[in-house]
Amino acid sequence: MGLESLRLEDSLISPLIFIGVTDDCRTTFVDLDIETIDPVQRANALLAEHRSCDEIEVWRDDIRIAVIARAPADSPS
Repeated sequence: MGLESLRLEDSLISPLIFIGVTDDCRTTFVDLDIETIDPVQRANALLAEHRSCDEIEVWRDDIRIAVIARAPADSPS
């Protein structure tokens, strides 16, 4: 099976889309993940890794399923 036959739409489960967002609504990164079991844990790990964002929006297809905000004490100065 070649790479050309591996298409995202052929998978049984849609990937989760994690979008890093700043307080002024700018997007700082987008991360696709098809293996995450716990989206909240993944979002918190992304918040720790990407100090440029204040919250992570979690999407599946065209539905926003969660917004995980950085703890106020953990916000960058």
